[in-house]
Amino acid sequence: MSFVIDQFVTEKNRKLEIYQENIPDFERTITNMNNSFANIKTILQEISNAEERTVERCKDNCFNCSPAHLKQLLGIELKQIEELSAQGPSRTEEKVTEKTGLNNTEEEKISEQEFNTIPKYQLGRLTRDNLNEIVGKMDEFLMKKNHIFGKTNKQLSRIDRELLDSWKALELKSKGRLPTTLFFVESDIRPLLQERLRPSFSKAIPCLRHIRRVREERCGPLTFYYS
Repeated sequence: MSFVIDQFVTEKNRKLEIYQENIPDFERTITNMNNSFANIKTILQEISNAEERTVERCKDNCFNCSPAHLKQLLGIELKQIEELSAQGPSRTEEKVTEKTGLNNTEEEKISEQEFNTIPKYQLGRLTRDNLNEIVGKMDEFLMKKNHIFGKTNKQLSRIDRELLDSWKALELKSKGRLPTTLFFVESDIRPLLQERLRPSFSKAIPCLRHIRRVREERCGPLTFYYS
């Protein structure tokens, strides 16, 4: 019997030496593992105790338990959505609005008075409805861009990420001349317009610039527009 015990101890020591040779910083690694096992054991014990307390307090099955009683039993506290809404926009939303300078309100339509200040030679055949339609598409694009900027990394879809990459590339081409990240180029707006209005986009820009609805910044071959 003693021979078997001695052989077992010898084999154990041999394996221990192998572990010590192959595991870097053996003593500290083993200590950390033991501490982790102790923490896991403590957590499992707490879960077991919580389950025992829950079973003791629950006399009926779950189908007879009301939502309010279940929340109280599990220690869940829910705030009313109205209370959260009353607190106003979150800090993230405030930062996005502060950064971009765009509120969640639509751009006002061009008034008759504004329209009449535009020189006739700039207007050509453009009507006030034409200009308002173009302004509406610009606003639609900028609102979409602002909405994507406000998303967290987990909320971004594949298409959102592709758009952000393309906008970032354009922002680099602007060489820091733009005062805002909410800008657009002609290729952003033209596809959104009705086919009959697409050729009029370049003619509408001087009119909108005249009434200060858009500003522009030329950077090489690109022209950036922002409000």
